[in-house]
Amino acid sequence: MPDILDKIFSDKKEELDKVKRKLSLSDVKNRIANKNYEIRDIRKSLQLAERSSIIAEIKPRTPFKGILLNNVDPLAIARIYADNGAAALSILTESKYFGGSLSSLESAREQVSIPLLRKDFIFDEYQVFEARAFGADLFLLIATWLDRNHLADLLALGNELGLPALVETHNEKDMEKAFVAGATILGINNRDLASGKTDLKISRRLIPMALQVPDNLLVCESGIHSRKEIEEFEELGAHSFLIGESLMTAKNIGDKLREFTGARKVSTTN
Repeated sequence: MPDILDKIFSDKKEELDKVKRKLSLSDVKNRIANKNYEIRDIRKSLQLAERSSIIAEIKPRTPFKGILLNNVDPLAIARIYADNGAAALSILTESKYFGGSLSSLESAREQVSIPLLRKDFIFDEYQVFEARAFGADLFLLIATWLDRNHLADLLALGNELGLPALVETHNEKDMEKAFVAGATILGINNRDLASGKTDLKISRRLIPMALQVPDNLLVCESGIHSRKEIEEFEELGAHSFLIGESLMTAKNIGDKLREFTGARKVSTTN
């Protein structure tokens, strides 16, 4: 079975070639100047959250689980998240495998006042400019797929644009790569993007390593289903949690988000 991560990036390269023909880099840069979005401070938002800091994700589907929520209205979901205590939003902009779009990112920008993460498979400088042009406040970089120099170059470009990056790691090699590249907002993804398998032992193992560097902001990603798990990882030192699937599949999204933040008491039988 081919590596799904390699397949997604391969398809993304083909898609990006078409995108560039429709909207040149100079056009994207003009869009940045014309829109002039003020970048919202993700560190401030995550660190000053009154309760547990949740980055709530808008993710219509995945290549591993299929459709998570039918007839998704991204703007409605964004408002529910903002109204129920999310510290920031993660918005999938990859369309083929995750059902996202840049238009959802830009529209959410007009609806909510909390920071927005552009979550996509980013490997090209064009995509960093694109994230800035469509209203992102930070963007995702996947250390597993990017080599150290490539990662450092994209981080540096983001910094030039005032746009920080969440650098996602999955193992010790990824973490070392992130350190050398100068990442300071680190994600630990409990999901193996090659297989789709989720294992919370990944965070239990990597959190102590991530905290060796002072002032790192640490985000625990994937596989979080309960308030108890959030409390466990906060004890270990995680600062924030990126949660999508558990929210998108909840019977009541707002209630589930408040449960994760700690705003709603949870039965001990849960």
